[in-house]
Amino acid sequence: MLNILVIEDEQINRVTLAKLLRHSDHIVQTAEDGLEGLKLIRERSWDVILTDLRLPGADGMEILRFSKEKSAQTPVLIMTAYATVNNAIECLKLGAFDYLTKPFEPEELFHHLRRIQEIKTLNSENEALKASLAELKVAPDIIGQSEPMHSLIEKVKMVADSEHTVLIQGASGTGKEKIANAIQSFSQRKEKPYIIVNCSALSETLFETEMFGHEKGAFTGAIKQSIGRFERAKGGTIFLDDIDDLSLRLQTKLLRVIQEGEIERVGGTEVINVDVRLIAATKVDLKSLLSSGQFREDLFYRLNVIKLEVPELHERPSDIPLLASYFLEKANSEKRLSPELIKHLTKLSWPGNVRELEHLIMQMSIFSKNDTIELADLPESYRENEGPTAVLAEKDLSLMDQVSLYEATLLKDSMRVHRGKQQEVADALGMPRTTLRSKLIKHGLIDKTSE
Repeated sequence: MLNILVIEDEQINRVTLAKLLRHSDHIVQTAEDGLEGLKLIRERSWDVILTDLRLPGADGMEILRFSKEKSAQTPVLIMTAYATVNNAIECLKLGAFDYLTKPFEPEELFHHLRRIQEIKTLNSENEALKASLAELKVAPDIIGQSEPMHSLIEKVKMVADSEHTVLIQGASGTGKEKIANAIQSFSQRKEKPYIIVNCSALSETLFETEMFGHEKGAFTGAIKQSIGRFERAKGGTIFLDDIDDLSLRLQTKLLRVIQEGEIERVGGTEVINVDVRLIAATKVDLKSLLSSGQFREDLFYRLNVIKLEVPELHERPSDIPLLASYFLEKANSEKRLSPELIKHLTKLSWPGNVRELEHLIMQMSIFSKNDTIELADLPESYRENEGPTAVLAEKDLSLMDQVSLYEATLLKDSMRVHRGKQQEVADALGMPRTTLRSKLIKHGLIDKTSE
C-alpha cells in the first residue's frame, strides 16, 4: 500500500486514476492543478507523486523540481499526451522515476508502482538491519561466548574487510545468515546495499530474472526492462543462502560473475560490469557434491577462498543458557528460566540447532502458567532421558535398523512438540517439508492422504 498524490487537471482522468488506485488498496489524494499539487507536497510526504506534464498554475517540470528539493527519495511519475524524446530525457535528468505516455494501460502504471514498492521495502529492510546491527557492539546479531563462537567471531572480523568471497558452512539452524550479516556489518561495504537471496526458495527461472534482470520482451509478461539484484547491489554485498541447491546451469552463470565481474540480462546481449562482494552459505559440504557432479569444481574453488564453519549447538553447550535467556527476552516475556531447566537444556543434542532451541523457548513462554519456567514445563519428549535426541541402543538390531528406529522416534517426538505442524517440524529439523512428509509416511506417522 502506497500513499499516492495524483495531480491531473482533466477531471475524468483524475477521477478514473483515483478509483483505479484505491481499488488496489492504495491511499490516494488528488489535485486539479499545479499550485494545489505544490501545496500538498509542501504540507506532507508522499510515497509516490503521479503528475501530468502540462498543468495550469505550475507544470509537471516545476512539480518534479520542487518534489526533489523537498525529498530527493520520493519517486515522481510523469504523465503526458505530448510525448517527445526531449521531454522524456529532461524529466529523467531532473530525477523522474519514469515517464508514462497517455493513453497508457493500467498494468503499465501498476508495474511502476510494484517497482517502487520493492525499492521502498528494500530500503526499509536495510535501515532496520543497520539499526539492529548498531545496537550490538561486539558481533551483531550473534549470541555466544563459548570458545568455538569466540574463534568464529574473531575470524569474521579478520575476513570482513577483505574483498574475497566467503563460504559459510553449517547445518540448518546454526545461524549462517547471522554470520553473513556480521561480515557485512564489519566490512568496508557496510553502507552499501546488502541483498539476501535464498537459493532454495526461488525456481531456476525466477532466480535468473531476479539476479540478472531482464530486457523488455524477454519473455511473456516482460513489459518493461527490469534491473536485477546484481546491478542493484552496486558496490555492496550479496548473500546467497543454500547455494548447494543452485542448478548446474545457474552455477555456470554465477561463475562468470565471480570470474569476470560481469552479467547479461535475460534476453539481452549487453555486457554489464557489476561490483559486488559474494558471501555464500551451504548446509552440506560442497566438496562432497563434486564427485557426483552436483556442483561445479571450478565454482567450488572460487567460493572456497575463505571458509567459515559454524558449530552446531551441541558443540557449544555453554552458550545455551545465554541463548535461552536471549530468546525469552525476544519473546517479550517477563518470565524466568529455572536453574534446573537450564542445566537440562545443556545436556540435549539439538538436531535442529539454535532454531530448535528458539522454538522451544517461545513455546514454553506461552504455555507456562508460572513466572518461572520449570523443568516440568518442558514437553514430555524433552524430559525423557536426554530428550528427543537420546541415542537408542538396541543390541539385537542392525545399525541401519537402529538408525531407522532413531529417526522414527525423533520424528514422532518432534510432531508432538510442534503439535503436528509439519512446517514447524521441518524447520526445527532442518529439512524441506517434502522430505519430512516422505519420512512421516515411511514410518507410518501419517497416511498418504493427510495434509
